[in-house]
Amino acid sequence: MTQGGDMPHIWIEYSGNLDLDTQALMRTVQNAAVGDGSLFPLAGARTRALRVDDCLIVDGHPDNAFVHVVLRIGHGRNDAQKAALGERVFQALTAALASHMAARPLGLSMQIEEADPILNYKQNNYREHLAARAAHAAAALPRTVVGAALNWHASLAALGDTVASPPHKGAPQAPVLYIKPANTYAQDGAVITLPADVDEVEVGACLGVVFAKRATRVSEAHALEYVAGYRVVADLSVPHASYFRPALKQKCRDGFCPIGHDLAPVSAVSNPDALEIEVRVDGQIAQRASTTGLIRPVARLIADVTQFMSFEAGDILLVGAPHGAPRVRAGQRYDIHIAQIGTLGNVLSAAC
Repeated sequence: MTQGGDMPHIWIEYSGNLDLDTQALMRTVQNAAVGDGSLFPLAGARTRALRVDDCLIVDGHPDNAFVHVVLRIGHGRNDAQKAALGERVFQALTAALASHMAARPLGLSMQIEEADPILNYKQNNYREHLAARAAHAAAALPRTVVGAALNWHASLAALGDTVASPPHKGAPQAPVLYIKPANTYAQDGAVITLPADVDEVEVGACLGVVFAKRATRVSEAHALEYVAGYRVVADLSVPHASYFRPALKQKCRDGFCPIGHDLAPVSAVSNPDALEIEVRVDGQIAQRASTTGLIRPVARLIADVTQFMSFEAGDILLVGAPHGAPRVRAGQRYDIHIAQIGTLGNVLSAAC
């Protein structure tokens, strides 16, 4: 066993008079403990939360509550590493419970213990299971592809004063959605034939969120638990000005939704709300953007949309195309690259 490389064990005890979201608290403490992975090279942690109903705190007043964290680690870390670990985890714990601390008498405590097992037997299929789930999601064509329009600050800003005029009458208060039906699906590398009445198309470089399981009325805090991974998707569209009416004729032509083959597992993407996007046309850079410009970040978008519709495993939710999508004509090729996700490229041809 590599010295200092073992998985940390975390116990969280809390008094029964606290109404806690234990899943969120365990995730917060575990993420703070693991950090960037440098302290625990094998990554991960085993975290448990235990409600204690039979306890006596300070003066025994029934309103008094407590949360106590025990972080057990193996030997091999120096004092500075242990101190940094303790400060990082306790700060995360304090921030997560700030609202409870402000509302009632509450005691927070934490201790770090060092212990190395004499014998250590482990077996799990965590990584294999997640890889298989991601492969399954990538293999099948989606049942549904739904996209979000006007989900970029730049897109909304470009409307200027017209956003307050009919038919808009103000900035959208809910996601503005459109669909890409099955006839629009195309593969990476396929030649996309433009209809005879279309001279050029806008290439919307989209991050596609691929669902791992049925998602209905999902909270923002738990939204990414329903995601298998991400794919690069090209939202091809005939140029049009209206976002508030269904643009079926402009967005739903045959082959107007090429989908990247590769699926980046959710565990491999550190932050889907900070991904660099680049579009090239005939090898020349035509657009650069970043998902930091989203109005509704990925988790919030999932939460908002699943309040009124469900997604099944393999379905895709497009976070929307960045403002200023480049226009491409027959005979040209576009290539989309999204950092940490992959690439997608297609050649356009004219109708015979």
